[in-house]
Amino acid sequence: MYFYFFWNERLTAIGHALFIFALFALFFVWAPGAYTVKALLLFCASLLIVGIFTRWPLKKIDVDSVRVRPVREGEIAKVVANVSAQKKYNAVRLGCYRLHPCLKFLNDSPWDSLGVNDSVPFSANVQTSRRGAFKLPKVSATVPDAMGIATIQKNAPGEGELVVLPRTIRVLDFSFLTYGASGRAFAPFLTPSLQRGMDFIGVREYREGDSLRDLHHQSFARYNKPFTKEFAAERGEGLVLLLDVACETFFDKSRVENAVRLTAGIAKWLIDRSLLGRFFVGNKEIALNGRGSLDTVLDALARAPYPELHHEFPKPSEWAPAARPMAPVVSVSVLPLESKLITKQIVVSERDEKTDDKLFLNLNSLSFDKMEATL
Repeated sequence: MYFYFFWNERLTAIGHALFIFALFALFFVWAPGAYTVKALLLFCASLLIVGIFTRWPLKKIDVDSVRVRPVREGEIAKVVANVSAQKKYNAVRLGCYRLHPCLKFLNDSPWDSLGVNDSVPFSANVQTSRRGAFKLPKVSATVPDAMGIATIQKNAPGEGELVVLPRTIRVLDFSFLTYGASGRAFAPFLTPSLQRGMDFIGVREYREGDSLRDLHHQSFARYNKPFTKEFAAERGEGLVLLLDVACETFFDKSRVENAVRLTAGIAKWLIDRSLLGRFFVGNKEIALNGRGSLDTVLDALARAPYPELHHEFPKPSEWAPAARPMAPVVSVSVLPLESKLITKQIVVSERDEKTDDKLFLNLNSLSFDKMEATL
């Protein structure tokens, strides 16, 4: 393992080539003749040995303030850190090593110079492949040695964190929310006349279903598109959204990611209409900022359990939060849930079926190019 890390972190492209020459030297040194080839291979091996064993520690360079913005799964994350030096370095760049297997450090950052007493932000690119909250155990400033064979590193203190947010399945229509007898609990939240309060708080773009009497004519005339007046809601807390990723079999785990992505889409649909009051992942409630922050929801979804092999996963159990919700609850899960507190359930399954309070969805046909759903 140490050799693997040394090969990827410390040797440059020249060092890799010299190492291959050194291996050939082990075989050719015993062969008769070919003295020129032997001399060349032994010389390359000598350069490699000298380059490895003459590396000095970097004492006059520091790395701190490691930061990285959240990205969506499949995107490239940019890790940024401040690098300061007490003397001049002609070639410095930032590296991220010993990452989770689903992350890949793209060794494509250009070398840059660093002057005396300079403090410059350097960046490194990391390719992501799935959602999650990942530790960055080794973020280092890398300087090549005098011969360009190996590199010397100065590590940043502590560990950074890269949050990879899930992709979002866009919800085009959510008629199931008011479907059947169980939908009567949601109807007051979706009726514009019942949402309207007495205090005017602002203007937003017109959405289908808004009352025409609430049109803001000055904004309409100025921007040539309809805007709606917003009033403070008088119906107390908003709806409750629940994600439950409990599984029983391996095939249940294969549907977890679609459940997470659908939850992100439903949360956005609710937040756009100021309807989200509380959010749960299992029995754990996620504290929302104001009337519901999409960034907070996506961060919580990124940290939700991921169905990895050889890792424990939540088992099915009755949903029983510490603080009992008073508003209607809509849940997204991979298995039907047993709880009297849940008003409507959306189950990501292998079939399409709808009852009064349960909607079974088969989302396997969705592609990354067009992730949309009608509920």
